[in-house]
Amino acid sequence: MFRTAIAAFLAVLAFAPPVLAQTPSADEIYNRAVAALSGAKYTELGVLKLEVATEEVRNDGTSSKDAYTAYVDTGEITNLRLELDGDIVVGRTGDFGWATTAGEIDERPQTSYMAKTTLNQRLFPLLMPYSLKMDGVWMKEVGEVTWEGRQAWAVLMPFAKGFFTSPILTTQWRLVVDKEDYSVLGVDFIPPAEYLDVQPMGVRYRYLKYDEIDGVKIPTQILAVGINPAGMESGAHRVTKVSVSKYGQWQPRLFMSPQQLDALEGDD
Repeated sequence: MFRTAIAAFLAVLAFAPPVLAQTPSADEIYNRAVAALSGAKYTELGVLKLEVATEEVRNDGTSSKDAYTAYVDTGEITNLRLELDGDIVVGRTGDFGWATTAGEIDERPQTSYMAKTTLNQRLFPLLMPYSLKMDGVWMKEVGEVTWEGRQAWAVLMPFAKGFFTSPILTTQWRLVVDKEDYSVLGVDFIPPAEYLDVQPMGVRYRYLKYDEIDGVKIPTQILAVGINPAGMESGAHRVTKVSVSKYGQWQPRLFMSPQQLDALEGDD
């Protein structure tokens, strides 16, 4: 049944035969989506501080709230930091991920990998479309779709294995932008077929509000809605609100692990 439903969902995503001379490349769509947010100078903003609050309502009516703080180096997308409840900090600089609890470094062998995938999973949807330049994100086929009565371009996006912590998310996503102004209409995905018995719902992200930092628009209110394999939305949803501000320029203590900082100070 699920495989039949997936086929139906893919039919919804099916692209009309493109007019090759008029179909933009995936890179052009990215550049124009960024330009639509006056985002050409995004990489010059330095470090952004994101204070994030979420409220989730499930299909059974139960709800939950969460809050955390993130730091993002706009000039180098691999410099990321999360501050979570329980005095947990997860960070990354370059290809090295790390985590601490109450100031104590987590020395388990898998920590670097888990830190990087946790950061990707939390921040990739929040930083759209700028996060499309993260390592392990590929923008592939482009086609035409109709999105709630609007003509749009859709880009299929596979990910490198292990990009997210959850294998349910490591599937092909879809970015949809308006054909006329290249605004992001939505981003969605359906879990891989082998996980549908465990998690039969995908997610559709809608970007409801943006705030400006030095003229660059940053997403500050995001609605995530559950969708079934046919692409129909359910009652489950999550609202994410972000308070964004400029923190300053890159600082080692934000993104480097305690061991890296010790080594840096030792070199001095």
